[in-house]
Amino acid sequence: MKRTILALGLSAAMLLSVDAQKKTGTIYAEHENIDKTKALWDAFADGNRLKYQGFFADSVFITSNGSQGDLVARADIGRNIQWWQSEFTDLEVKNQEPAYPDALDYKEGVDWVQDWRVLTARHIKSGINVNVPIHTLYAFNDEGKIVMLVNYFNNDVFEMIQESQTTTENGDVYDNHPYILTVRKLVNTFADGDAEAYGSFFTDDAMVNFSWDMAGESHSIDEAIAGMKDMFANGFKAEVDQVGYPDCIYYERGNNWVVYSWWKQTVMKDGKKYEYPVMMAHTFNDDGKIISESVYASSNHFE
Repeated sequence: MKRTILALGLSAAMLLSVDAQKKTGTIYAEHENIDKTKALWDAFADGNRLKYQGFFADSVFITSNGSQGDLVARADIGRNIQWWQSEFTDLEVKNQEPAYPDALDYKEGVDWVQDWRVLTARHIKSGINVNVPIHTLYAFNDEGKIVMLVNYFNNDVFEMIQESQTTTENGDVYDNHPYILTVRKLVNTFADGDAEAYGSFFTDDAMVNFSWDMAGESHSIDEAIAGMKDMFANGFKAEVDQVGYPDCIYYERGNNWVVYSWWKQTVMKDGKKYEYPVMMAHTFNDDGKIISESVYASSNHFE
């Protein structure tokens, strides 16, 4: 069981008096119905539709993500299994540890299994990797067959796969734009060693990250300005030359403006000149201020 759900259950139970509690059944961590759900997913991953269908009653109510759902005949269940086999490789369904399935054996009514699993696969045509948590509830009849199947999962990756089969536009590209001028002026302030002027192009809450940062690590613009001041105070000097031309891209998805630019920096180290490439990405807000900066370069020349 999910730890958070267990904790919520305990908290709710503490609010009830002993007299108000009523036991309606038993919860099992090991149960034959749990074994059936595991075997069901194994049959799905193996592409064995006939075996997959064998776990279901003659008709099954199936719903996903809160949809109205449908009553489906057993002969029609698993129609998408062949699609999974032909469209994906490395298909696997495992428990989402540390979560584990529960079997709920009610004194009166239908018995249920609930589990938390992760489906992983690779879509052959697009190369998109699928890693989707799935929460499933199964209702069993007296014959041990599934009569209801309820799934909850994030559908975003499957929409991405569907969209990948078409060619679509996502905005516009500019080789001349006011934001490109802003980036060029920004780089000039770096070459001049003017950290305060550099910082004036950013919003107060802008974030900066470098290619040598750890994953997820970023720096505030104030930290970046302080680092730049320290670097130039220690004698750092650099010549910066534009390589090619920057691209200003408006991304319709997300409504973002980003300028990508490429530069050659020349620094003096131990009396010798060293040249190295730098790529930068700057994201702008609607007021023309930079809200994020990403710098891609070797850190060796800054050490």
